[in-house]
Amino acid sequence: MTVELLLPISSVVALLALATNAALWVRALRRIRSWRKSRKTVVFLEDWPAAHVFVCLKGKLLHLPDSVRALEEQDYRGSYRVTFIVEEDDPARPAIEALVAKSVRMDVKTVGAVTNSTYRCAQKNFNLLHGIEHAESLGGPLEIYAFCDGDLVVTRGWLREMVHPIAAGESDGSTSFHFVESPERSVLGALHGMAETWQSLAALLCRGAAWGGSMAIRRRVFHQVRLADVWRETVVDDMTMSKVIKAQRVRVAAVPQFLVTSKSEITSYRGFVRWLGRQFFFVKIYSPFWYGMMGAQMMLNCITLTFASFHLTSLLIEGSWPAGPAAGIATAVAAAGVVASFYFSRFLIPERPPFRAWVGAALLVNAASFLACADATLRRRQLTWSDFTYFLERDGRVARIVGSRLATSPPTPDAEPERAIA
Repeated sequence: MTVELLLPISSVVALLALATNAALWVRALRRIRSWRKSRKTVVFLEDWPAAHVFVCLKGKLLHLPDSVRALEEQDYRGSYRVTFIVEEDDPARPAIEALVAKSVRMDVKTVGAVTNSTYRCAQKNFNLLHGIEHAESLGGPLEIYAFCDGDLVVTRGWLREMVHPIAAGESDGSTSFHFVESPERSVLGALHGMAETWQSLAALLCRGAAWGGSMAIRRRVFHQVRLADVWRETVVDDMTMSKVIKAQRVRVAAVPQFLVTSKSEITSYRGFVRWLGRQFFFVKIYSPFWYGMMGAQMMLNCITLTFASFHLTSLLIEGSWPAGPAAGIATAVAAAGVVASFYFSRFLIPERPPFRAWVGAALLVNAASFLACADATLRRRQLTWSDFTYFLERDGRVARIVGSRLATSPPTPDAEPERAIA
């Protein structure tokens, strides 16, 4: 009876797996094609808006000189400034101050720990808000806020490509793609790169999605939707921004170019699952619908691969399909489609990673993602990130922050933090 049930179950799972993965790619490729078509009729801009770039730094960054140089040499026809935001006791502070000392367009803003303030938010949110306050205090024209992570190296055209859809009136925000290069060109490095590539693809699959490592927004819109108020009470910048701008129907342009690169610093598979689990945790808290869809997709893919392994193993050992050739072949084809779906993301990357490493990553990514989903689910509403542990309310607001990785007590509501103008 159990073997007889394999025929309909395997067939249904195979059909769903192929259909959902195909639907994801159709949507992504249609938006890439639409973007390329729009680039053929690029609006020529005579007046580029004044922009301010905010870069959060944390710890010793090996490629900091390259990052600073790339931001200094942007091919941008308008005026722009860059503010590097670093904590007072961070080891990166002396290095960044020395690098920007002679620059006329760069400066450094130092901040304290979020636990020493009335804010209840992630340290990165805290840093960004103080960077924005600093930019506003400088005076002068300022129309665009642009954000870039400190461990990234941007292309010379990064700021131009990020600002163009906003300045041309196509959108009020923008986000771009991220490529991770593996120093060892290993399967683990390819796995990290694949995860980052699919995180970039989310901007095409989910309208309004933005990635905090490379995003821009019109200054007027930033204040109009009161994004600073949201950042003061939450634990991540991009997911909360995506939630707010989607609710406010703000248009965000996904720029499907790999405008920023970084080196993979993940050294173990356990570390990769924990890192990915943190990314999924943010989705779970601030976009539960997409978290459910993502978890269902990963589970469907894993079941398909498991069924295919069972059918093929039985064929090799017993010499026959356990539920007939129709179910076995259908499941094997669906499993190949699932693996190919992730492998094809290799062709989006300008500098394609090694074939063998990417195939290995395509075989492992679904299982790793499913474990990361489970990790994010088991976290409940508690997250340890960098030096702090954050306890969250049901709506995603930060209830309490402690500077210890060992905190286990449940969140307790505190008094409302004082409001500050960003």
